[in-house]
Amino acid sequence: MLHVTDIRIRDPFVFVEDGAYYLIGTTGNDCWGTGSNLALYTSPDLDSFEFLGVMAEEGAMDGYTQIWAPELHKYKGKYYIIVSVYSEEKERGSIILVSDTLRGKFRMLTGEYITPAGWMCLDASLFVWKGKPYLYFSNEWVKPITRDGDGALFVAELSDDLTRLVSYPKKIVSGKYCGFSTEIENKGRYGYVAEGPFAVAGKKGIELYWSTFTEKGYCVAKSCAEDIFGEYKLEKLIFENDGGHAMVFDDLNGKRKITLHQPNRSPDERMKVFDLN
Repeated sequence: MLHVTDIRIRDPFVFVEDGAYYLIGTTGNDCWGTGSNLALYTSPDLDSFEFLGVMAEEGAMDGYTQIWAPELHKYKGKYYIIVSVYSEEKERGSIILVSDTLRGKFRMLTGEYITPAGWMCLDASLFVWKGKPYLYFSNEWVKPITRDGDGALFVAELSDDLTRLVSYPKKIVSGKYCGFSTEIENKGRYGYVAEGPFAVAGKKGIELYWSTFTEKGYCVAKSCAEDIFGEYKLEKLIFENDGGHAMVFDDLNGKRKITLHQPNRSPDERMKVFDLN
């Protein structure tokens, strides 16, 4: 068994089923190059973990690097992984893999990016709202479609079989113009971050958790909207202590939790779990 602190992980994602927790994320020793090894772990208590194996079938991820932020969802009886990847031909986008069983080997759903062709995208996230599937994702700050350094979040409706977008993406959160983010630099490029979206249904509509950078470092913000294509208003900053890319889940006792990685520096990233008030 492994202790939670033994697992180097960015972008942790916790899936709960049949009295157990399952953990995936950007794991492995080369998170920025090759990216995630798509390892799956299970735990009875979010403290001790057992390695179950690699989720993707052999060869499924050939040709891709920078395999980041996998999410695990169950939808209409099947299991899906949504994960960010990079290829020299198509640059960065998100793909979907599918399996009939949680512990089975996941295969490509279509082999094509689910995020818009020609966009530089990452961190796609599935959300089912009023019986329909939707995709939240980030248009990356290094190549925003606005060409003004504004990394931003978008949402679009998915086809019922999750194979394609069926509505044009709507911009819902701006990194540059949200009012509290700070500009970052990478290899001479400058811009503002909005990434890591994760939505849950709240008492008054949709609660969207996402990450950016402030003067204190990487953080998690919460924005709320009454409907999927409505106005997403910033409610508050959830976490400001150099950690982010969060997701929300209910634990085995029905208590709502939030998990994220902290600190944001490599190779020290570890999963942290907090009660969500």
